[in-house]
Amino acid sequence: MAKVGLYWRRSKAYLDWAEDWERFRRSVGQPDAREAERIRAAKEEELTHGMRILARLPKVRDYLEWYLDWYEAEHPTTISKAKSEVKRFIERFGHRPINSIRAVEVEQYKRARLLDDKAAKETVGKEIRRLKAAFNRGVEWNELDVNPLASVKAPRGGRSVEVKFYDRAAIRRLYRANPRRAPLWLFMARTGLRRDEIIGLEKSSVVAGRLLVESDPDEKGEGRTKSGRWREVPLNRYARWALRHLPDPLVTVHKDTLSDWFPRDAYAANIGGHLHRLRHTFCAHLATSGVPLRRIQLLAGHADYATTEKYYAHLTPEGNEETVSRLKH
Repeated sequence: MAKVGLYWRRSKAYLDWAEDWERFRRSVGQPDAREAERIRAAKEEELTHGMRILARLPKVRDYLEWYLDWYEAEHPTTISKAKSEVKRFIERFGHRPINSIRAVEVEQYKRARLLDDKAAKETVGKEIRRLKAAFNRGVEWNELDVNPLASVKAPRGGRSVEVKFYDRAAIRRLYRANPRRAPLWLFMARTGLRRDEIIGLEKSSVVAGRLLVESDPDEKGEGRTKSGRWREVPLNRYARWALRHLPDPLVTVHKDTLSDWFPRDAYAANIGGHLHRLRHTFCAHLATSGVPLRRIQLLAGHADYATTEKYYAHLTPEGNEETVSRLKH
């Protein structure tokens, strides 16, 4: 019979067991001694008989606190944002076992956030997507049998967004602020690459002067590009110059490290902003130059044309005063 140990660290209980010659330690939250022993015995039965014990799942608060501990280790620069996005859900459902949460209750919670709290659709959408990702992670870890938000759709905002981007003077100040990293920022501003897309990107991805941004699947079937599609981005002379001055692969640091570098250089240049603004700069400059929105969508890799239109339609020459002045009546 498989043996499962139980130990305590402060007020939290942990299980300890071996499975397929690998050692596991898992927190089960803050149960009392009787409940902790029941959980330990259930886990022991599960390992002995080869089946998941469905009668008990962690409480929402215990699981999400555990998830946030893991998230902080993996993504230290965005942990405060993640905590904010799950805070209200914990306040509402924290005391409940995860398997007791029904989709209709989450829909009611979502509606209350929108109507009673007057939260923006974009805000609630981010919260729901964060929660779905958190519970999906638990399913992948085999710590959860269900994702209570699996069938819940995250609302998407339809309001117009004034996108922020750098003009040419600001970009030049950024390059001068840290010449050592100037080729990297220049390449991203001239190709519109996302952070995840440039990490590990090799120079062999450039063929005949065109950058192939491919969605190479990993062991989980997830690719580099956000939409899961590949695209081609022609390199202008500035991007080609930057490429010659970058290593191969172009970036080997953790993606959060890359996000840390940029605000420092932007602060030194007195232009502010975060890394993603370089991508907005790429798209915005294309729009102001008269490039059709459909072409910008393809170059940027937007899965939905509505995204391109939402952020950049107002920047096109067709939307300026000169066009309006052509009206005869």
